[in-house]
Amino acid sequence: MSSSDLSGYMLFSAGGHRYAVSVDSVDEIAEMLPEYPIPGAPRFIRGAVNIHGKIAVLLDISMFLGRGPLPQGRNMLLLRVPGASLALLVEQMERIVYDADIMQDESSVTGTYLQLDDSSALLINADYLVESLEKAIAL
Repeated sequence: MSSSDLSGYMLFSAGGHRYAVSVDSVDEIAEMLPEYPIPGAPRFIRGAVNIHGKIAVLLDISMFLGRGPLPQGRNMLLLRVPGASLALLVEQMERIVYDADIMQDESSVTGTYLQLDDSSALLINADYLVESLEKAIAL
């Protein structure tokens, strides 16, 4: 079985925690670009960024998940989600892991964790993240 037959997950860190997102949900990884504030936006929305002429909302994923703000991110992870342009502020991109690298996955109240040989990572579903973000902004 080749790696193209397996599910891949991009690992990254933010706020001292490790996260994973399906590589199918990743459009681009970019170095940090200038942020432009969005008046009246919640604090977890850092602003808007221009990535190759595409305007995306920059989400501080650490703050959104209640783990405190990232003082400074090094990278942005532009997600591929229908009807939305969303970039996650991250401290560090780590690596891609495949199903064969995952020892097991555990579901808990806070989500699904991928157990790896060196630690675990909270799996973020991009579509669910956008849905949760829309609900949080509507409040």
